[in-house]
Amino acid sequence: MKRRILSITVIFFLLTAITVYSSSLITSREESEVSLSFTTEEYLADYDKLWEILDENYFYFPYLEKHGVTIEALKADTRRQLESRIHDTEGFYYLLEIMFRKMHNFAHLGVVDTAVYATYQKYYAAENVPDNGWKKVLQNPQTQAIYACLEETGTSKAVQEINNDLLPDIETSYDEEQNAVIFKISSFNDRIYERDRQMIAEYLATVDDRKIDHIIFDIRGNPGGNDKYWWDNIVGPFGGTYEWVSWCYLRDTELMQDYFFHDFQPEPVSTVQGHNVPSAVEEFGLTHYFTIPRKLSSDTVLKKELQNARRWVIIDEQVYSSADSFASFCKNTGWATLVGKRTKGDGKGVAPVLITLPETGLLVRFSGIAVESSDGGINAVTGTGPDIQLNTSNEDVYDEIYRIIQSNG
Repeated sequence: MKRRILSITVIFFLLTAITVYSSSLITSREESEVSLSFTTEEYLADYDKLWEILDENYFYFPYLEKHGVTIEALKADTRRQLESRIHDTEGFYYLLEIMFRKMHNFAHLGVVDTAVYATYQKYYAAENVPDNGWKKVLQNPQTQAIYACLEETGTSKAVQEINNDLLPDIETSYDEEQNAVIFKISSFNDRIYERDRQMIAEYLATVDDRKIDHIIFDIRGNPGGNDKYWWDNIVGPFGGTYEWVSWCYLRDTELMQDYFFHDFQPEPVSTVQGHNVPSAVEEFGLTHYFTIPRKLSSDTVLKKELQNARRWVIIDEQVYSSADSFASFCKNTGWATLVGKRTKGDGKGVAPVLITLPETGLLVRFSGIAVESSDGGINAVTGTGPDIQLNTSNEDVYDEIYRIIQSNG
């Protein structure tokens, strides 16, 4: 069999499923100075700077307000708690985490934990990665020092343990009556990328003597992880070349200038011609746009009979981030038929930006770009819609898919 070759024509550090972005904008400490102990005034300075940056760059506040989040009240109440009862970095970390949770962590808004920080370092701060805004932030000595401390003290350890519990093996089965192979994939987490590297291809090789008309990928409940997981582990073995374009919208701010304006040279939204700009672009105050041409290509490692099997992907309201990117890829290219319910969204292969809090060095992330969904909305808001809507319970979903298969011959 040919050795599979995967090529991506988008700048690598912008296309990874994990999804990370960052900026330090203002750093109050000299690079030679690091600290692991802070005063209440320093925590408050970080908090106020965080909100200054969010107010300028995080454009989903109007959406959250419409859905019951009173932003100003939450902001003021959290600051009062910080001022009156928070005296260490662990308390500050968890106070911010709770605040963002009350904002539904919408569009990847949240504190970067130690597990995600380690992944960022792996993909954005490696020596062979070109200089970029992400790498600059991750090389900040204060940030490196505080995350080493958090790792040592076990802060955010509970989050990592929960994540590890949610990374089961791929579940595989063969339905002889329907001539269908089923893969249940619960996560695209980077920590299981290598573990799952050959699982799909190897399983298909063990059943290729049976009649296989349909291959079903069940990604319900999948919160995402790394786009590279589905590029290599799911799509790659089947081979082929796929091309599509992502439309991205953003504000012209200092933070966005640091990350996107040099490489992508966004133009004013007012100059768009021949394309229907989503109405939310104006509502969110987005001023500029750029497009990213994408290409995914690989040589197959499967027999022709398996390549010809019809592919199905089951989605639901919990499919998020890079899992939504996979669903969007299927929708844009026709790689598989999407069945189920509209996803949670915020995928499309563009990672969040990072903010460095200048005193502590803690990182906060959020999606700084609004990517257009396949049906013309904003992906973080509308998600990715299925080709075939299913409203059945989890227990009945396969029976419903089989009915669809039978009705389509």
